[in-house]
Amino acid sequence: MAEKKKKRGKKQGFPKPPALIYYPAIFFVWIWFRLRYGVKIDRSAVKKLKTPSLILSNHLSDRDHYLTALALFPKRPTYVLSAHFMMKRPLRPLLKMMHVITKRMFDADAGAVLNMMRAIRAGNSVVLFPEGRLTWYAHSMRVTEGTAELIRVLKTDVYRIVPEGAALTFPKWAKKPRRGKITVKIEPLFTAEEAKSLPKDVIYQRMSEVFEHDDEQACRDIRFRSSDTTLGLDGILYKCPACGGEYTLETSHGHIRCSCGLDATLGEDYKISSSPLDSVNRWYEWQYAQLDTSIPLEGEFAVRAPDSDGIIDRKAGFGRCRLDRDAFSFDGTVFGEPISFTVPTASVPAVPITVSDRFDVYHNGTLYHFSPRPDPRITVKWAMFFDKLTDERNKTNA
Repeated sequence: MAEKKKKRGKKQGFPKPPALIYYPAIFFVWIWFRLRYGVKIDRSAVKKLKTPSLILSNHLSDRDHYLTALALFPKRPTYVLSAHFMMKRPLRPLLKMMHVITKRMFDADAGAVLNMMRAIRAGNSVVLFPEGRLTWYAHSMRVTEGTAELIRVLKTDVYRIVPEGAALTFPKWAKKPRRGKITVKIEPLFTAEEAKSLPKDVIYQRMSEVFEHDDEQACRDIRFRSSDTTLGLDGILYKCPACGGEYTLETSHGHIRCSCGLDATLGEDYKISSSPLDSVNRWYEWQYAQLDTSIPLEGEFAVRAPDSDGIIDRKAGFGRCRLDRDAFSFDGTVFGEPISFTVPTASVPAVPITVSDRFDVYHNGTLYHFSPRPDPRITVKWAMFFDKLTDERNKTNA
């Protein structure tokens, strides 16, 4: 009788994705990804994976939810997703049906933590992307410090997944996927006992080391076939290494051209020719090093925000944004009403972006999408500014 009550309690505590939908979907995804993108799964650690558990994955592509699901099959995990997905009308019913946990990215969200605790107590495995956002170049992002505290709170076994090759197959800046090779690996990271006993700073340090991943280096001998290797690349590469000009680059037909005369090419092996910088990652990191956070950013922005039904309105408003070392500020109009606010940069360690479109900031629990005008490619520079401020603070406090 006691055992029946225990099982009933687990079932009622936090339901898993419905098997009748989940398993057929996974079968279709496996066939498609295996044939189209050469996906291989290293299942050696899955056989010993204990339930409940916390699964942490690098976030290298917008297909990582599928790739992690394939790696964990036949388990039906509970996913933690950005709350903005629930603000899209077509997705909301499906996500509710799949019993996902939504979380506000880079904003305090105690409700999400409580739901993760409920899912673990119900015997579920929880999948979380500890970088808090999808990388827009083929390198991992900084792991959020709150994940270390979460591990201590959940007190369960922790595993790590890396979908190697995913960032090169599905570049966030590209208009179309490439065809190459993806290898999904899963490995133990912490035991439940370590999760309980290790200090938070030790957990965070180990995570930071383990989650460091450069997809270009990991896949340096693999070709990723594409009809146009550079289309969309100017969404993340904005500074010319030859003349120093910004937003003077044009990227298409395999070329990266600047008005100064630079004409570089990007091969299917992700190597750049005829440029001072020989890879996309090196070019991006050079830009990052060049960015001067003593010079504030300012500009005009279109604004998107959730309406009364919680659905993102793409024409919610407009206004002017400013970002300096101390604060991000907005002054404009949203839903016909004047609005101004300031957010200390110390409370925004990073921002998610959609390349050549927008970056996201929460204020008082409300999500705002800011899309720069007239050139939305500027988005990446604002995100880099937030990142560099955090790195500078961390270096000062070290």
